[in-house]
Amino acid sequence: MNVDRLAELNRGNQSAPSQHVEMRPLMAPPSDPQSTQGFLDQISQLQDVIKGINENISRLRSLQQNYLQTSDETQQSRLRSQITSMNDDTNQMIKSVKDRVKAIEPTPRHPDLGIRKNQFANVSKSFMDSIERYRGLEIEFQKQEAQQLERQIKIANPNATSEEIDQAVHDAQTGSRPVFAQQLLGQRYQAQETLENVTQRHEEIQKLAQSINQLTELFQEMQGLLENQAHVLNTIEASSYEVVNEVEKGNLQLNQAVTLAKSTRRKKWIMFAIIATIIIVIVIIVVVKLVPQNKQ
Repeated sequence: MNVDRLAELNRGNQSAPSQHVEMRPLMAPPSDPQSTQGFLDQISQLQDVIKGINENISRLRSLQQNYLQTSDETQQSRLRSQITSMNDDTNQMIKSVKDRVKAIEPTPRHPDLGIRKNQFANVSKSFMDSIERYRGLEIEFQKQEAQQLERQIKIANPNATSEEIDQAVHDAQTGSRPVFAQQLLGQRYQAQETLENVTQRHEEIQKLAQSINQLTELFQEMQGLLENQAHVLNTIEASSYEVVNEVEKGNLQLNQAVTLAKSTRRKKWIMFAIIATIIIVIVIIVVVKLVPQNKQ
């Protein structure tokens, strides 16, 4: 958000004190994500910005409702400018969070993988909740804008059929040019002001459709990131379990080998004792036989 736009926004707020729009910094400079503390610091920063996104969404809801309820053109213009500024600020924050979330994605090389895994999942889910909330707000606003467009067309051309009006709304939602809506007005009803209002409403609905599509794609991208992260981590855990099982098998085989070695050594000592005993017995017998002969 540049200074001129912020100054313009502040001037608009002075004229409409009930609509306060606060622009906030995107995020503090990144700390070293390689250390555990640096990673946790970035998670904390991300949560703060996500909180700011949610606050912006709440302000947007209020601005949109006021915009739809007012019929004063000056007030509408002011509110439209505030909505645009708030959307721009919110989209910048969302882009910043998306880039930073992808930058701190855990990998197997991190020794603190367990901590990173849980924190990454939590902040990603919070971000996805904000995206879905923002998307839901834009969808609802688009529906209300479409209703306004229908009313404008009916006022301008009471003879317009429901099918024709639905086609005009569909053109707006799909990004088509507002030619069909202009034709509905007819030559007798083509007052410049009415035509401009219809065209402007058409463009607003078109922008909302683009915003909704972008938010849907972003949500799907984040969902894919989480699913991929879960797959990688599950693979790592499965590999870890296999390693543990192999180590346990190795330890079991080692214990068996040690037990066998002890048993072998015990058998050797028993055999040695038996042989030694036999030798001693033989020596005693020989000595006993030789001693009487020497006496004679």
